[in-house]
Parts: sequence; structure tokens; C-alpha cells
Amino acid sequence: MDSVLEIQSQAKQQLQRAAMAAAPAEVLPPCKRQKKNPSCLGTSAVLPATATADWFALQLDIVRRIADSFLATNDIDCYMDFRAVCHSWRSATDDPKDNILDYRFLPRRWIILDEVFQSGTHRLLVNTATGRILHRELPLLSDYYIVTTTLDGFFVLADRGPPHAARVFNPLTGGVIPFTVPVPPEIYTASPHSIRTEDFEISLYGLFRRAVEGDLAGLWWLPAGSLESAETAAVNAIGKICDVMKSLHVDPLKFFSGDPPDMGLADDTKCFLMDFGGQLLATIKGQLVQIFRYEAKNGVLLHLKSIGNHAIFLGHHRCIAVDTDMFPLIEANCVYYTEQLGLYARIRKCNIKDEKVESISEAVDFVKQDKQFVLVGDRPFTIIQLLSSYTINIRDSELALHQIT
Repeated sequence: MDSVLEIQSQAKQQLQRAAMAAAPAEVLPPCKRQKKNPSCLGTSAVLPATATADWFALQLDIVRRIADSFLATNDIDCYMDFRAVCHSWRSATDDPKDNILDYRFLPRRWIILDEVFQSGTHRLLVNTATGRILHRELPLLSDYYIVTTTLDGFFVLADRGPPHAARVFNPLTGGVIPFTVPVPPEIYTASPHSIRTEDFEISLYGLFRRAVEGDLAGLWWLPAGSLESAETAAVNAIGKICDVMKSLHVDPLKFFSGDPPDMGLADDTKCFLMDFGGQLLATIKGQLVQIFRYEAKNGVLLHLKSIGNHAIFLGHHRCIAVDTDMFPLIEANCVYYTEQLGLYARIRKCNIKDEKVESISEAVDFVKQDKQFVLVGDRPFTIIQLLSSYTINIRDSELALHQIT
């Protein structure tokens, strides 16, 4: 296994040197991550150019093991570069184009960090699980309207011509999943007349709206041995969360709302949902921050005082969890959120265990311009500022803007 890791390290160096020679560019420094295997330092001596000439003759099982190691860490771009080295390596490994829905080739825990303030086709991606920062030039974006992005790093696109058929774009493989159904230009919601039905529908709509904006993926609703249907488990989860909402005496519309908060109001309490290691996590932000975990197997909602070596970032548009071992500047077992003060906003940090709250900086961190909150202060911005910006800003659909104009 050590030989495979060494070859993988050397392969990464060769790919990086080739990329730098082809198109040198300024990039953010890589995040300092803690090494899981101290014996693999990633500082192997530079190989002479002639030493790479025989790489095409590597045993195929070693080639496949190296390729699989890239997929295991979701470094799909490295896998693609690895396959591009020579024909024998491509023949020994699977082509993502053969099955664009293959789970191994789907991005996981990637976010498009600068999508709101970026123009053109260049994007910055960050993996919240590994801390990896990746610059990508994506020329395909210029051929479509960008509708939105997902928390796993997909782009939802629309054809530029009617009927604006939808596309899902994988930026790590270049794969595009086509849909014949067009992207709806507008979204309508309606409330039923029955008060009882209205309460349920509002909660259900709010839950799944938060599921999309948060990171509510996976099979949290279907534990091993469970006989419940997905619908039953989801309704049970809604009921438990709504019980907490009622005990706090807050407005259901505001509790599940994605609108910016009205600071200083007594009912300014919001719920954020996400999948956390296969479990449903509900973070409730009011005067204090409370975190609950829903256990589908027992149907109970547990109040947590620790989320281990993770931190949560909350914003009225998104919520994400990051592995603090991969982001040294971020403190574990804390919730980072933005507090809006009129046209300004600042980043606050709440320790989950002792409930201590403090500001990240003495000055304000954001100033509001139109609908976006723009970071202020000296560059380069910290990862805390960038992740906070990601949670409170969301890009307008280019298709919707086109139809308005």
C-alpha cells in the first residue's frame, strides 16, 4: 500500500507540474490539513523527465488502485487528469462518460464558493469534508443560463433558447445530464383555506425548502431495520421539530423562512436542517443556538451539546457543516452565523457546549449592496468570511433575470 501511496503522490506532482507549465495562474494556498498517515508526507523528490517515460507500463492493478484512491477522496478532477496521461491508463480505468450517474463520479461535499460575485466561466470550488480548494475554468457555462448550484457542487443550467430545457452539469467530470422538462420561469406557492391543513402544508413546505437549501441528503429517514416509509419518517420528523417550534411560540412562516431575519424581534427564531453523517440535524437559531438530532429508528429528537470535530455555518439562504481538522482556522463544536444590523452584518460564533457567543472581528464583516452582502476589509479574506458569505448570498437565476429584462 505504501508503494501505491508513493506513486499516487508522484502522479499528483507530475499532474500539477504539467498544469502549471501549461497555464500558470494565481491560486489560493492549499488548506493545511492534518495528515492521517504521517509516513506519507507528499514531499517525494522530483523525478527526472526520463523517469516518467515508463509510467505507461505500470501494472494495471496498480493503475486501478491509484485511480480508486482519487475516487475514495472525491478528487474526481485528479482522476480525470490521471486518465488523461496515456492510453493504457484510460483503458485500465472506468470512463465517467459511460455512466454519468455512477456514484463514484458524482461530486460530494463540494460547494461553489464564489458563484455570487463571479462572472465569466471561472469558479472556485471548496470541499467541506477535505478542505481542498480547486480553481476550475468551465467554458461550458457560457452556453447556458445558470439557474442555481447545489451543495454537492452541481450546476443547474437551462438552454438559452425556448423551451429552456434543464441540464445538470458536473464540473469535475464535465458530464451533463439532460432533461426534456423546461426550467419553470417562476415559482408559485399557495396556502389552503383549512387552518389545520395550512399548518401542515407550511411546515412540510418549509422542511423540504430547508432540505434543498441545507445539506439534507442521504438516507437519514431510513435506518437499518426500519419498516417506515420515507413519507412516514419525514412526517414524524416534521412533527417533532414542530413541537419544538410550538414550545418557542414562534411563527411557523418565519421559523422555516429563508428570508433575512428582522433583528431584535422576539419571534426571530429560525430552523436550519441538514444531513449530518447520515442523521437529520436541526439547528434552531434564536437568542441562543440549539442543535437537535432526529433518530429515525426511535422517532425521538435529541438535544446535542457536541458535534465533535465539526462546525456549522448558518445563513438565511444555506447551512453547511465542515470538518475542522481540515480547516485549522475554524473552531470545532461551534456554530458560525451572521447577525444583520440594518445595511451591515457581522459574523458571530457560538460554542455549542458552553453557549458562549463572540464576534469574529470588532468591525462589521459585510455591507449590503442591492440584494447581496459584500465582504469588507482587507484581502485575502479568511475561510470563515468566505463560508459565511456563501451562506447568506445566493445567485439570481440568469434565466429569470433574462425574462425580466
